[in-house]
Amino acid sequence: MLLVVDNLSSFMPHLIRSLSILDARYVVRRYSELSDDDIGGYDGIILSGRRSNERSMNVMNMHIVDAAYREDRPLLGICYGAEIIALAMGGTIRRIGKVVGEEEVHVNEDSPIANNGRMMVYESHDYSVATLPSVLKSVAYSRSCSNEIIMHISKPIFGTQFHPEASNSHGLDLLRRFVMLASR
Repeated sequence: MLLVVDNLSSFMPHLIRSLSILDARYVVRRYSELSDDDIGGYDGIILSGRRSNERSMNVMNMHIVDAAYREDRPLLGICYGAEIIALAMGGTIRRIGKVVGEEEVHVNEDSPIANNGRMMVYESHDYSVATLPSVLKSVAYSRSCSNEIIMHISKPIFGTQFHPEASNSHGLDLLRRFVMLASR
């Protein structure tokens, strides 16, 4: 069973629809309804994007990243979720201005969630992961973002700057791969 953390993203209906298409078993919980005790016992966790910056959201999502790291629990951060993963592990983000629409992403290294090659994805963000700590690496880039897909070097922790839940078959395949990884 997956825990989907709802950070009040406008893309939540897309994420729920995508997981339903994949016949994934999941439960959705709003970040503000979670405590540290609520995040155990799941096969994997997905952190959604967000609409606004709230300190309590950042604190809870940092706790979730830390727990996933400690427990080797599969974690996928989408947009804000990728940014909070990078921040929790010592990276930085930067404001880049509004990026919205389809973008070609170049995957330069095979990973458990994406194969080497090109993907068309949907972007909608004002910030991007700027620098990565040594425990994270970038496996994809685009014209607007050098860290489109990030992953931990030894743990099942991944982030996408784009929104796979709104990104046609490429995004659905990425989500399918994560769901399969979490169900092992």
